[in-house]
Amino acid sequence: MKQNLQDSERMDELRRKLYDRGTAAQSIERHGLTDTPIDVSRNWDIPARGATPSPRQVSQIRPPQEEAPVVVQEPEEYAEPEPEQPNEVSTEPKKRRRYRSFILVASFLIFIFGVGLSSLYLYLGGNQISSDNISVSVTGPFTAGGGEVLDVVVTVVNDNAVPMESATLVVKYPPGTRSVGEAPRNLYEERIPVSAIDPGERQEIPLQIVAFGEEQAELQITATIEYRIQGSNSVFYKEAPAYAFSISSSPILLRVKNPEKVASGQAVTIEMTVVSNASTPQRDLLISASYPNGFRFESAEPSPVFGNNVWEIDELLPEESTTIRLTGVVGGLTEESFRINFDVGPAKPESPYIVGSLLTEASADFLIESPFIDVRTQINGESSGTVVLDQDQQSRVEVSITNTLDDTVYDMLVEVVPGGNALSETSIVGTNGFYDSNSGTIRWEVSNNSTFAEVEPGQSRSLTFTVSPNAPQATASYDLVVNVYARRISDSTAAEQLIGTARLEAKYASEVFLGSQAGHGGIFAGSGPIPPKVGEATTYTLTMVAEAGVNDLTDAVVTTGLPVYVDWLDNIQGEGDLIYNSVSKQLEWKVGNIISGARKEVSFQVSITPSVSQARRTPVLLQGQTLRTTDRFTGTRLQATADPVYTELSTEAGFSEDNGIVAQ
Repeated sequence: MKQNLQDSERMDELRRKLYDRGTAAQSIERHGLTDTPIDVSRNWDIPARGATPSPRQVSQIRPPQEEAPVVVQEPEEYAEPEPEQPNEVSTEPKKRRRYRSFILVASFLIFIFGVGLSSLYLYLGGNQISSDNISVSVTGPFTAGGGEVLDVVVTVVNDNAVPMESATLVVKYPPGTRSVGEAPRNLYEERIPVSAIDPGERQEIPLQIVAFGEEQAELQITATIEYRIQGSNSVFYKEAPAYAFSISSSPILLRVKNPEKVASGQAVTIEMTVVSNASTPQRDLLISASYPNGFRFESAEPSPVFGNNVWEIDELLPEESTTIRLTGVVGGLTEESFRINFDVGPAKPESPYIVGSLLTEASADFLIESPFIDVRTQINGESSGTVVLDQDQQSRVEVSITNTLDDTVYDMLVEVVPGGNALSETSIVGTNGFYDSNSGTIRWEVSNNSTFAEVEPGQSRSLTFTVSPNAPQATASYDLVVNVYARRISDSTAAEQLIGTARLEAKYASEVFLGSQAGHGGIFAGSGPIPPKVGEATTYTLTMVAEAGVNDLTDAVVTTGLPVYVDWLDNIQGEGDLIYNSVSKQLEWKVGNIISGARKEVSFQVSITPSVSQARRTPVLLQGQTLRTTDRFTGTRLQATADPVYTELSTEAGFSEDNGIVAQ
């Protein structure tokens, strides 16, 4: 306690002297900085257990809460203290656990070693099964004749240590491949079961096929082996390199013969000859034609088996040939060229009338030149489209033939081929024309017309004949085909026999009948005097009848009206719809359709009360009627009319003469 009081007094005295103005400041000696190195301890000097620590060590390990006693020196005894060097407390770093890095590096090295070892093991073929240890190859000749038997061998070698089980050989063939045997079929893909292939075993699978194709065509066959291994459900496969071969010769040859130059409207004949070039019979062949626009099929010998462009050959023996003659009419513009393509080959299994694989092909090329024979026809002065004639009407046909070439044509022949149900053998009558009953044609030639011997460029020849129809019949019509033949010798590439063709057609329209009459009584009860009297009402029953001729009629309508002095009683009985307009007093009878030879009728009742001005006259009960309808066969509009109906009744019904004159 005493010590603390002394220390406090000393501190107070020191403060007093320090802040006293009269106290002189003492000089302070300054020291400069030096580069003298000072050894500073970087570790705690901790004595060993049982040793006595040094004073320095004790000061360093003194607890931080213990403070050194404060020593106050007198001012006069004050000396600048020596700068103390701070004591660095260095802590030794905690030792790292380096064994973890060693473990990581060692694991990585072991992994790399394992991967390399396994890769080397697989690369050197030490595994049990690998597709690299299986070889598949397809061998055969480099060329084969179309339609001939081709021998192909597929070889499979298993170099694995385990067998190949459930093996299947998948072979894909090119289009046009067929099997060998009595009943050949088209082949596209074939799956062939193969017995198990043991390790180191080699198996050869022979194949026999017939390949079709054009000459020099390049074809390919591919093969793939599918297999399983014991203990696995997976399916493995190995594909062989494609086997390529070419067709050295086609088994079928097709030769086409046709004129190169034709005229628009000319009928041409194309001759196709199919020749077998194979050593074995060829069966079930199709010949298909592709017609361009402008070609119209007329006929063929033999006839097509499908449509107008597919022919079938059941069997063609070696070196055997067959010929097809096709006739058609060419149409087009001058200097226009077109082509008809022909394909020959076996049919598709799913489409028996479509060529499945092409064996050979050919074409017929045409060049359209200016018409060499211009044929123009007229029926009763009309030259366009189908001419419609009245029933039983006789027609006059004119044919004009002009040579449009720059060359003279010789020995011209005109042939008219009639057709249709309206004509008979005697229907056509022409000057100098010869009717050939064997062919049903009428001909004009040099023997009966000397002007046909030679026709120079630009010259024309004309023919005229009449056509008389048979008795009226339903849908009566006729058509005439005019063929003109001639020769020219200046161009060897053109047809030797030139042909000009024209066709004309005529249809006979049906007749239509319309009638009407008046009656008293009948289906409606009649009243009033007959003859009618002035001032007294008399009722009449009016009947209209519409009848079709030899053709059906459609949408028939009859229009008429009542005079102002006739009253409508609204009593109707009959077919169709009868509509009365009370304001205009017009009548419209919608008859509808009438079949050939049938009739429809309608009856209605009216009343008349004669006026004095009508005395001694026969009043009109129904104005004139008009029937309008359409001929279903010809498509023409037909019309028929009927006279007005008067109060005069038929004497055949028992009435006296002049029964319609109004009495006073």
